[in-house]
Amino acid sequence: MALTDFGKAIRKARIDTGETLGSMAEALGVTAAFLSGIETGRKKVPADLVGRVRSYFANRSVHLGNLEQLAAVANKTVPIDGLSPQHQMLVAGFARSSMDAETLEKMAALLSASEGVKKK
Repeated sequence: MALTDFGKAIRKARIDTGETLGSMAEALGVTAAFLSGIETGRKKVPADLVGRVRSYFANRSVHLGNLEQLAAVANKTVPIDGLSPQHQMLVAGFARSSMDAETLEKMAALLSASEGVKKK
């Protein structure tokens, strides 16, 4: 299995903060082997681990943006629990679409722009 963007992000942050795999694993309550598997994409990312990783790095003044999205992509799953039926249908439609790269980039830009509008 190839490295995932989630694994790359946490490995980079871990190295940038001078943390060892063992010390980070201990702080997160997992084994070093499990954390290594997460970093290298051999293990799925448990949902509860994402928040712990975020807190771990926030305590070290490192803010990792879209960890939930990176974890979903790494796990090859998109949780739809709690979404409205309309949102669920939209997710399913995207999953089955055959849009080309240019169209997907435009859709991503539109979603990013709409997130900026909601935060204002």
